[in-house]
Amino acid sequence: MLATILLVFCTQVLAASAVVRYPRPQNAQDHRSDYAVALLTAALARSAPQTQVLPSRHVFSRSRALEELAPGGAVDVVWTVTSVEREQKYLPVRVPIYFSYGGYRVLLIHQQQASRFAALRTGAQWRELRFAQVHDWLDTGLLRQHGLQVQGVSQYANLFPLLLKNRVDAVPRGVLEVSDEAAQWQADGLVIESQWLLKYPSAEYFFVSQQNSQLALLLQQGLQQMQQDGSLQRLFDLHFAAKLEALNLPKRRVISIQNPYLPVRPLSH
Repeated sequence: MLATILLVFCTQVLAASAVVRYPRPQNAQDHRSDYAVALLTAALARSAPQTQVLPSRHVFSRSRALEELAPGGAVDVVWTVTSVEREQKYLPVRVPIYFSYGGYRVLLIHQQQASRFAALRTGAQWRELRFAQVHDWLDTGLLRQHGLQVQGVSQYANLFPLLLKNRVDAVPRGVLEVSDEAAQWQADGLVIESQWLLKYPSAEYFFVSQQNSQLALLLQQGLQQMQQDGSLQRLFDLHFAAKLEALNLPKRRVISIQNPYLPVRPLSH
């Protein structure tokens, strides 16, 4: 009964603004946010159906978007990989929105490099390779701690020209994002490497401001309802099932990477 009373109260508080803002995608070709926005909209439709879910006016980097969660900031919710630091600074909604796939990475490479990656055997060979990631992604630190050479770039869009110019050998990409990216760049010779899977424990949550606990409660309630009625799994499958099957993950060779940034509590599933 107390939970119901709190939910009704929070719904009334949120109704005063009736708008929840999320970080705007980088550009019209950037579909990385499609599923998360659909999930955010569906969850709030259950717990606060009067709410509008809208993109922010401006494009932000992930770290800047998190800073914009502060009261008076430009966004109300951000989805990102969890870490000890992020859970201390912001309020996580501990439902992993990408299930167990948040820490699965395959490599986007130039097709001319395919045989080189297929022939990799030793850790020393991996340490000779040059990778690229956005400088403020948690992946960047994880890969460096694993002994890999990682060039940090300021923006997501800068990753792909590095491959085209042979400035790096590979760009690790999430298994839920890489198919769209490969399709966008296939005419230029970029392909998904077929042999390897980089894997580390991770979870991606919705985060809100510490001062916005009412939104966190509404998201938690909506996501839990979607878990219970199976609609969360159905939405995930609609966006990703075919893409995951095409990547043939069970037959790939796995490189396991530790994640020292992960909070010690067990992940929710």
